[in-house]
Amino acid sequence: MKRIALLLLVGLLVVGLLPNLVLAKELTGTLTIWSWGAGHEAEMREKAVEVFAKKHPNLEVIHSVIPTADQVWDQRQAAAFAAGNAPDVIQMSPDYYGLLTEYYEDLRPYVERDGIDLNEVITEGMLDVYYRPDGKLEALPLLANVFVFAYNKNMFDEFGVEYPTHDWTWQDFAEMAPKFVTGSGVNRTYAMVRHWVLPNFAIICQGGVPYADDFSDIYMDSEEVRAGLDLFRYLIVEAGAIPTQAAAQTMPSEQLFLTERAAIYPMGGFEIASLTEEIGDWFEWDAVLPPKDSPDGKNTNITYATGYAMYKDAKNKEAAWEFLKEVSFANDEMAQFTAQIGMPANKKVANEIYAKKSHGNVSNALYLKGMETSRLNIWGGALATVGDIWTEMWDSVNVAGMSAAEAQEKYFPLLEKEFFELDLSK
Repeated sequence: MKRIALLLLVGLLVVGLLPNLVLAKELTGTLTIWSWGAGHEAEMREKAVEVFAKKHPNLEVIHSVIPTADQVWDQRQAAAFAAGNAPDVIQMSPDYYGLLTEYYEDLRPYVERDGIDLNEVITEGMLDVYYRPDGKLEALPLLANVFVFAYNKNMFDEFGVEYPTHDWTWQDFAEMAPKFVTGSGVNRTYAMVRHWVLPNFAIICQGGVPYADDFSDIYMDSEEVRAGLDLFRYLIVEAGAIPTQAAAQTMPSEQLFLTERAAIYPMGGFEIASLTEEIGDWFEWDAVLPPKDSPDGKNTNITYATGYAMYKDAKNKEAAWEFLKEVSFANDEMAQFTAQIGMPANKKVANEIYAKKSHGNVSNALYLKGMETSRLNIWGGALATVGDIWTEMWDSVNVAGMSAAEAQEKYFPLLEKEFFELDLSK
């Protein structure tokens, strides 16, 4: 009877009737991996790699977790690429925008060879940003984080403001924001903290886009971007509903929220667990999607993502490819460790485990929803030099008090010149 059952199992495997039963590849040699991180993040990356190493006992896995502080990661990575001795697998972010793509293996042939439909296994909204304009797939996604707007229900009740909903708009926010402004100095209260992500929201909050998806053109002179800048000028300079740059230097934004001096905090998926713990029982809170760009538009959001790439001159490419698959989508146990530091690329784990976890009243499912209308970090990688000019433009409006139209007239020629000199549309 046992023999019949065994033969039946073999037969089913042969004819492909057990597609979910995948036999582990026999991997040998050495695989080198570089990841970045510190603290809890580093611990989770190490545990995920340990799972992979245990599954492939005949493969020597050498994993290094390198801190990003003080540019340690950037320096070691640059030196390794320059010397031609980079690890087989290296962590990356798609918001590098092709800055290092020359060092990465094109993964399309591997995907095609293995007959993988990535859209079926990768969390919705995570894959496209890893393709270059020429079609190259330079990495596989690991995780992503977007934002929800956490709000202090006690402050909303105290100031007589209705709680926001997922259908609210930036105009709704602009109308309610001045109602939270009271006091002065250390006793001043605000509608929202001055968060580092707000300059990116300013570009998209009125339906604007910074540039074409294929980098063929830049749109920072548009009416929509101007309207976004004007909106934040009103909120910061005129209404005082968001701290000025000077005021923000007196207290970190998360502390402003935790001490109930700001009603709203843009909370990234990477920090919700720690902030939930800090809030504790101090006040009642909830969260909604960031406001819509218009009543019939979409909720604005910004994605910060990370993945893993294969070095083009990797010494063990088959092991590297197997690791990329497993850490991205093909090993649920690895993905569960990833899910503790962000939304995992593994669609199954994202939908069945990550989405069902809650922090207070806020379900991680809200972050998954936020991915649907999100834009990747706008000024990453090679575009950082353009981003520096945008920072000057932002400061000219929200620190110096220049109008958005004046700022566009002054800074757009500089933005345009720097953007086209990069020539990222290849």
